[in-house]
Amino acid sequence: MITAVNNSPAVVFLWKNEKYWPAIFVSDNVVQFGYTVGDFLSQKIQYGKIIHPDDLKRVEEELDRSIQKGGKLQL
Repeated sequence: MITAVNNSPAVVFLWKNEKYWPAIFVSDNVVQFGYTVGDFLSQKIQYGKIIHPDDLKRVEEELDRSIQKGGKLQL
């Protein structure tokens, strides 16, 4: 499965439920956006910091709503 993800345009992130969602896993194909896995795992870059500022509040609200429902994030 990881091979399929790494050969696709979709990047997989797993993150902590903390401010700016520090990554605990990111697929290798994040390089297509100019980042490395190490950038995220070292927390040099946090997922929430790469979301466009105009979208950040909406993403935070959707994530909070999803957590409260105990379900899936639907943007």
